[in-house]
Amino acid sequence: MRSPSFRLSPRPSVAAHLTGALAARTGDEAAGPALALAGFAAAGSTSGAAALLACVTVAAALGGPALGALLDRSPRPGRLLAAALALYAAGLGAVLLGLGRLPFAVTALLAVVTGLTGPALSGGWTAQLPMLAPADRMPRLHGLDSLTFSVAALAGPALAGGAALLLGAPAAVVVAAALVAAAVPVAWALPPTGPPHGGRHGGGGVRAVFGRGPLLRATVASVGCATAQGVVAACLPALGAGALGAPGRGALLLSVA
Repeated sequence: MRSPSFRLSPRPSVAAHLTGALAARTGDEAAGPALALAGFAAAGSTSGAAALLACVTVAAALGGPALGALLDRSPRPGRLLAAALALYAAGLGAVLLGLGRLPFAVTALLAVVTGLTGPALSGGWTAQLPMLAPADRMPRLHGLDSLTFSVAALAGPALAGGAALLLGAPAAVVVAAALVAAAVPVAWALPPTGPPHGGRHGGGGVRAVFGRGPLLRATVASVGCATAQGVVAACLPALGAGALGAPGRGALLLSVA
């Protein structure tokens, strides 16, 4: 009888990869409204909710390029992606525990540290697809990968708002953290790449964006839309409380929109 062969980190299937990406991206989309709702509940004002959300999003904007370069250079990007996901999930939990128990400045600092790994939740998955399937399947897989962004953008705020309505604002943060944590094993099992790229791929991406007019215009437009969405997310708790009867109902507006 042949003895079974075991591998500590089996290569995930494409379906598992897309499922992990969807979980992480949904958790990412839920985290912003959830933190805004939790900050509003703890501080009792829109300023507290906005400050907490700003700490996470500004840190993500600063940490994104650095984390992208590290993923590009790493021979095991899946391990780095898994660590970023675990840190983000743990950071959400730490922020939640700090609200109302620690000085707000300390909680805001925890949010900044958490936000540094934020870009890995969404963008860190797409570049790993070529390691899982042959080139002729890439157009379809990239289409499915793009679809998970849209599904997450709809489901994340709805989950955050629903959890806040049914169980309270802290539950919304727990749901977001749990979704992100669920993607950690899938990311950890991603196969290794070839030799490190030395950052050339990332630099080429920057030159491609700034050197092509249509691509630059599309990038600027998407950044503007994302900025507007962040402003709306900061206003949702106050809007829900003032016009709809409960802060959590404000987050549901984002899914409807």
